[in-house]
Amino acid sequence: MFKTRLLSILVICFTATFGVQADDTVIANFEGPDFGTWQVTGEALGQGPASHDLDSLRVTGYLGTGFASTAHGGGETKGVLTSPPFVITKDYINFLVGGGYHFGSRRTKAPKNFWGMECAVTLLVDPTGLVYSFDLIHTAHHRLAVDDSVVLRMTTGSGLPTDGALHLDWRSWDVRSLRGRTARIRIVDNSDQADGFLCVDQIVQGDRPLQDLLNNQEILARANENVRRGEATARPRRGYHFVPQVFGFGGHTALYHDGYYHLFYIYNPFLDRGDVWGHNFWKHARSRDLVFWEDLPVAIWPSEDNGEFYCASGTVVIDDHGVPRLFYTSRSSERSMDQMAAVGDPGLITWRKYPTNPIIVNVKENPLTHGTDPSVFKHEDKWYMLLGGLKKVGDEYRGAGSLHVSDDLINWEFAGVPFVSETRGWEEPDLFKLGDKWVVTVEPFGPSQYYIGSFDLENYQFVPESHGYLDYAGVEKHDSLKHDMSHFTGHYIVCGSFLDHKDRRICFGIGVGGFALPRILSLRPDGRLSQKPIPEIKKLRAEHFVKAGFRVSDESKTMGTITSDLLEVQAEFVPSTATEFGLKVRCAPDGTRFVPISCDGQQLRVGDETAPAKLMEGEETLRLHVFLDRHMLEVFANDWVVYTESITGSPPSDVGIEVFARGGEVTVKKLDIWRLSSIW
Repeated sequence: MFKTRLLSILVICFTATFGVQADDTVIANFEGPDFGTWQVTGEALGQGPASHDLDSLRVTGYLGTGFASTAHGGGETKGVLTSPPFVITKDYINFLVGGGYHFGSRRTKAPKNFWGMECAVTLLVDPTGLVYSFDLIHTAHHRLAVDDSVVLRMTTGSGLPTDGALHLDWRSWDVRSLRGRTARIRIVDNSDQADGFLCVDQIVQGDRPLQDLLNNQEILARANENVRRGEATARPRRGYHFVPQVFGFGGHTALYHDGYYHLFYIYNPFLDRGDVWGHNFWKHARSRDLVFWEDLPVAIWPSEDNGEFYCASGTVVIDDHGVPRLFYTSRSSERSMDQMAAVGDPGLITWRKYPTNPIIVNVKENPLTHGTDPSVFKHEDKWYMLLGGLKKVGDEYRGAGSLHVSDDLINWEFAGVPFVSETRGWEEPDLFKLGDKWVVTVEPFGPSQYYIGSFDLENYQFVPESHGYLDYAGVEKHDSLKHDMSHFTGHYIVCGSFLDHKDRRICFGIGVGGFALPRILSLRPDGRLSQKPIPEIKKLRAEHFVKAGFRVSDESKTMGTITSDLLEVQAEFVPSTATEFGLKVRCAPDGTRFVPISCDGQQLRVGDETAPAKLMEGEETLRLHVFLDRHMLEVFANDWVVYTESITGSPPSDVGIEVFARGGEVTVKKLDIWRLSSIW
């Protein structure tokens, strides 16, 4: 009963069947003999509204006797119809539209004030006073500049029908954030394709949307179809790290629910074609064991109707009543970073956004410049959300997190800033309890770091007691003063953790061109964070080479006969007189090329970078656990030093492994080498 009532609160009443309301403000109904005060350029619009079917296409769904059509002279003609300025006085702009699907591409060279080949209804707004500057909107956020205005909304047709009848459907723009601004509507036809035209009618301002904006099946269907087309021609995947088969990916979240591990990650299904309005979505995959993965459809889409162009990182949780909830940072051109939420079905496949979005906006009490990448968790009887951001300290900006509290995952209150670090910024923050300590992990525009300490839940203060790196790739060469990604040569980015049904805290980060192996986190006796690869990876083991109790003195010895670029290696060394010892992996047949993994007793060297590797008190051996997967190398040393590196420069023939010592002797207590099977 409660779950039904809860979902009914979150599902907005879809009003499209009610049509135009009496209190709507009409911008244009195209009922006159001409376009009146609207400005016409080009040939596609003709001399006035159309009032009949097109050449071989029956038009239905328009209201009254007329509608604007850019099909005059055929689909090859071009033109623009621009409204006079008007003030946005209501929450939504609704209109009827039908025609070809032509969003345009930034890769296409086009005349001034056009994207290439687009055919769309657009909203032009004066950018004065917007959160982002005019130049940033124009360049970084892909919004077209037109006559000192920017295009903040854009809608094209759904495509031409196959039954000979073009039906105009309602489309809606959420313009709540633009109320009070002066705007213009522009109907643009820059396509010379046969289906490159639009029919538009009944443009009105209203208090309700006439399109369901909380579940956009059309954009999801197009995104998934483009993924299918890409997969049909892509090279087969190979290896044991999860990686999408096509297109780009980014930050992610994972959880365990109802027998599956679910992975959601930032994804651009239109990256292959440069679709200007095809921005970052969330893709979905699931696994029974964190080893073998099943690709699932696109889950979350950017709500272009409200100016959103980027669904950034976030979290998925299961609420107290078993309902999946998803939280992410929305990025748009006219607002700062807001936090959005959605409710999922039991399988986490279909999602419906909150009608109350955004659920969190930056309030004046919050000293951070913005909030991004929500980490959501429950402790005792409260839900908490930690957002990454920047806080100005003197003349500098420092990385920090803002904390928000909720009883129901719907209504949130700003609680405070529990911790300000020495780094320049925070992204992908996470806060969780491990044993009797609290841990903060963060990607601070550079190598991912962790802080272990205490968390005062009454005053919302985190006090760090120790600090370290989740992965040491790039740490040595990273500029700690500038703290920006251009000075970061590493390849591992943490994106949160989760607790599974085995009560394991699992961290799942991004590696080189794919996701790194999931790691199990725990606390070491010396206060450091222990990280171990999941034991489930053992099920991929095939041929095995083992050798134990041997010594190496001032030499390099080839080990085993297993030849593969998919390997797991475990080596345990007892330091002795050698000044340097370790492994050489990806060795060329003639020995001229290799990747060194060596130790001098104090430092671990991988490739041309070093990381600390001093043995803890009571430890007598250096334990190396190495994973080699085509282009990715992961090194675990004594469970606390982890190094993830790219080995894309290694030819396929370089698959040898050697054990070496320099300047003395080392004892190899045991060496295991396994060929691993591909998961694809």
